Amino acid sequence: MIGVLRLFRIVVPCLGLGALAAACTGAGADTSADADVSSRSEGIVFVERVDDGSGARVHVGGRFVRATGIAADGLWELVGAPPSPPPSGCVERTASADLADSVRAEVQLLDLGAITARSESLSTRMVPHRLPDLWNVVSGVVYGADGDGAGASWQFTGTGDAASGRGAFDVAGSAPEPLGDVRLGDQPLPSTVGAAWLLPRQGAISVRWSHGSVADRVAVVVEGAGTLTCGARDDGSLDLDGATADRARELLRQGGTLAVHRLRTVPFTVRGVDRASLVFDQAVRVRVQ
Repeated sequence: MIGVLRLFRIVVPCLGLGALAAACTGAGADTSADADVSSRSEGIVFVERVDDGSGARVHVGGRFVRATGIAADGLWELVGAPPSPPPSGCVERTASADLADSVRAEVQLLDLGAITARSESLSTRMVPHRLPDLWNVVSGVVYGADGDGAGASWQFTGTGDAASGRGAFDVAGSAPEPLGDVRLGDQPLPSTVGAAWLLPRQGAISVRWSHGSVADRVAVVVEGAGTLTCGARDDGSLDLDGATADRARELLRQGGTLAVHRLRTVPFTVRGVDRASLVFDQAVRVRVQ
């Protein structure tokens, strides 16, 4: 059976600027026994800038969810938002997690009315775009728009939804610098447009980049037959030991992608939502074979 996220991508492909779309990144959810089965509401608005060697693309979006039975560290990837790296080390999730088998699992994507995103080079009004129910697990609305504008400073303004009692909000923040001098071993990223990157056949794998702010986080995400997400401080280096590197090779045996993300989080408050954040995601991604 098709995994929830794969179906999510098929139902809502990425569209052009001004259209509404689910993000094109993410991983399946973890429905293991230690999943948080209590109901909680969380919100995220985000700016993604992805460079794959063909030029950087920007995607802005928003997700406001009420979740039950979904592990907290897998929630945002499930609904097509930027990754949530562990504080340290790596977390693996299967690519074909079938949430329909978990009677406790439910994600409601909440409607907060229109949301406006503004930067120096982009202003777009995102209205809620309703998704069809996915096996009664994921349902509700998403926000999103694609564009070419980058911008260092961003502001998101939401009108709120009087019927549900979820309040208006206004949050602003500055994006971190794009990742620079990214290298896997001795090879620079991103690679030549259209070229596939080859993992070393054996041994540990080193990831290096020009370090940023100590307040930001970096995630290295391997996505193939499953998803392996490793977290680190933005200090310029992360090493995958031999065992972790071997697992990455196994997940990428049939091909996939490897991405390095620089993540900055700005908390804000929304009436009727337990926790909310503005997230900036500066990513470099390569195809791996």
